[in-house]
Amino acid sequence: MQNNDRIHRRYKGYIAPPGGQAHPVQGFYAELLKKLKIKKQPPPPPPPEAQPREPVPLPRKKTEETWERAQKVFGSRDKAAVERRKQWQASTQNIAGVMVPPRPTEPDNCCMSGCVNCVWDMYRDEMEEWAAKSAEARARMQAQNKDKQDGAKALAARDIPSLATSMDDDGGGSETNWVPSESKVDLFEDIPVGIREFMRTEKALKQKHRAEQTPSAP
Repeated sequence: MQNNDRIHRRYKGYIAPPGGQAHPVQGFYAELLKKLKIKKQPPPPPPPEAQPREPVPLPRKKTEETWERAQKVFGSRDKAAVERRKQWQASTQNIAGVMVPPRPTEPDNCCMSGCVNCVWDMYRDEMEEWAAKSAEARARMQAQNKDKQDGAKALAARDIPSLATSMDDDGGGSETNWVPSESKVDLFEDIPVGIREFMRTEKALKQKHRAEQTPSAP
């Protein structure tokens, strides 16, 4: 009778109730499905976020490596120029009301590659500025000393009229009455001739470019 019911459901289009199966799995297959459900493991956790990789440096050209080695030996041109200027201005002294910078030292880090701002150009500008400021301070000191001497002579002449006040009166022995004539000194006499010509040419070119950039009056 039970077999007849199974056959009847198989051939009569048996419809299972809600939640059931028309052909339920039984026996060996049912046990196999149970074991598979038990052994089923939870899914693995998601992988952690990948750490960003460090960028791989691109191969450099030979010229870049050469410039890097040159900067280690001679230093960066722009940075060295700024540091040199700061150190030079920091040592400036006030002499007779004139800010006189120290005498610049000859550069020893020229790379001989024709830089736009060569250290020898900066040295020339600094040397000329030092000479001009020194001459201005010297002239002011001489003027101040002359004023003091004139005042002292006026007081002395009032008290002692026979006091000698000129070089003719004292036979030229008073050195304070002499104003030394400043001979034109070559500031770059110790510089090699080639470097001196280079600085002179660069200065002339800069003055020419500056004159060309200055708008002419209509």
